[in-house]
Amino acid sequence: MMNKLTSVVCLGSALVLSACGAPEPEDGVELAQQSQGVITPVSGSSQGCDFTLSGTQLTTSPPSYSVTLTRTGGTSCAYPAGESVEIGYSYSVEPRLSIAGNSLGLAVSFTKKGTYSGSSPRYLAIKHIDPATLSVVRDADLRADYPYGQITSGGITILSDGTTLRAAGQFTGTLGGRGGSYYYANYADFFTSTTAPTYSTF
Repeated sequence: MMNKLTSVVCLGSALVLSACGAPEPEDGVELAQQSQGVITPVSGSSQGCDFTLSGTQLTTSPPSYSVTLTRTGGTSCAYPAGESVEIGYSYSVEPRLSIAGNSLGLAVSFTKKGTYSGSSPRYLAIKHIDPATLSVVRDADLRADYPYGQITSGGITILSDGTTLRAAGQFTGTLGGRGGSYYYANYADFFTSTTAPTYSTF
């Protein structure tokens, strides 16, 4: 269930969804939600605890958004339910949320724009979160190449090896010197190292 929730935010066409390993949204629900400006919360688990990543629109003109992570409980969770932390903001661009976790840790991502400036690029914020404290262990943001690259969509999943975090979605410009429209970015040993990602684009 968690993989379905975390993968669906890869967004876009069936090609991207297929690349992310997720099923296509039923009856166009995801596209309908996007067009209505709904920030769809996502849920995941790590170390016996359940978490929800959600977004809130703070202002409308120009728009700004906050992203919040909440520990919601879990049958074997050793930490209090209901604790929340604001983990980021986006300006002008509505964030698309993703979450992935296992026994090693918790990862969250959201698409964002760092300022209102027209020259401020869109990118994918990726964070390693401590399930106990909800603090950020590592920022591993995915950015396309300066100055024209943009990460326009993305979501995260943990691969079957249990240690590699994959981000997948769409981009413009170049990413790691590579052209294309869609990307994979694989973070080896994401929860136990700071190894830079390797890219595949197509």
